[in-house]
Amino acid sequence: MPVFVPVVRSGNVVVPRSVPDNAIGLSVAGSNYVYSTWDDLFSPSIDAELGVNLLAAPTAVDRRFAGMHYHAQVPPISHGTVRNIDSQGCHWADIEPQPGAYRWAALDALVAAAAAHGREVIYCFLSTPTWASARPAEPGHYVRGGDAEPADIDAIGRFAAAVCARYRAIGTPIASFEIWNEPKYVGNGGVGQGNYFTGTPTALAQMARAIFLAVKGVDPAARVFTPSPTGLEYAWVPGDRSGTDHLDAFLGASDGAGGAGRDWVDAIAFHSYSHDGTNNVFAIPQMVDNVRRCIAGHGLAGRPLWITETSAIFPTLASYVPLHQQAFIARTMLLALGAGVSRIVWYAWDDPLGFDQLPAMATWWDGFVGGLAGASISVVNALARGQVAAVVDGVRKLI
Repeated sequence: MPVFVPVVRSGNVVVPRSVPDNAIGLSVAGSNYVYSTWDDLFSPSIDAELGVNLLAAPTAVDRRFAGMHYHAQVPPISHGTVRNIDSQGCHWADIEPQPGAYRWAALDALVAAAAAHGREVIYCFLSTPTWASARPAEPGHYVRGGDAEPADIDAIGRFAAAVCARYRAIGTPIASFEIWNEPKYVGNGGVGQGNYFTGTPTALAQMARAIFLAVKGVDPAARVFTPSPTGLEYAWVPGDRSGTDHLDAFLGASDGAGGAGRDWVDAIAFHSYSHDGTNNVFAIPQMVDNVRRCIAGHGLAGRPLWITETSAIFPTLASYVPLHQQAFIARTMLLALGAGVSRIVWYAWDDPLGFDQLPAMATWWDGFVGGLAGASISVVNALARGQVAAVVDGVRKLI
């Protein structure tokens, strides 16, 4: 708690009677100097002038909390979760190049590597095969027509069932399925509307229904996540075309069968990139608040929240000095934990946004992530001074 020290006057000079050894800040209240101390930074009831407490109650960190994406090389570092996005050969178009003709080798390798280390796989449905596409001539990020919904929505349901059944039968079931990656909508769809999806919220809701029913028909315990929006850093104003608005549009869209997108998800996925040019990690609590407001409006309050992608993008992590690289990652993870996020998956190990070429960072990551896995966190304070104060297994960390 702040320390109140009476003042004494010597002529025209007012001085404190004493100064606490661990004083870090000073204000005045009546005839007292009020000193903030080092201890105050780590208080669950932190003073508003010092910062804000994010953690509602002490929490245990899931051992698979910190995940990692990769393109070709399985990361030789600690990570508990892996997501297939951009792992070579793991998109729908790669696996089913012709109807019912499957090429499983790449996904088999990803799932086997994850299972060997006790990691969980998030399978994100992405990149419709050209043969299945509603708009096969349309440019796509990975294949022609790949950013469109399938012409026959049931095609994605059949694929979802095949993926789920294969790995359940092998004994390495995929526990989590994500409906799509970073959809954005403008008007009635089209190639100019943004990343990865050129359809409408209604088409995506129809796909969600097909995926959910197919996955649950094979494995009722599997989780189905929303499509993962990006661009959520500013306070949500409905209709602002932000990532929160994209999530809202999906959840409320008709599935064509009397329901809506919100009826076909167990949990919520989103991406916590900051697009302000400064990689503002302190926007993460705002992003979480936006998501919570949005899902509460659709009757989904309390559903688990996962950040299925994050990184430093403008500028990239490699442009930082090592101490700032460490601080950025640590603050990202602690702020996400404090805000109530269950998992976070970094993008990506062998990528310009990653650090496979930064061995010192890889060593640091192992130590930090290893220290979080299974830990008990009792405090996460976002400080006004631009740092994070946390208490992890009883140990204070100022980052």
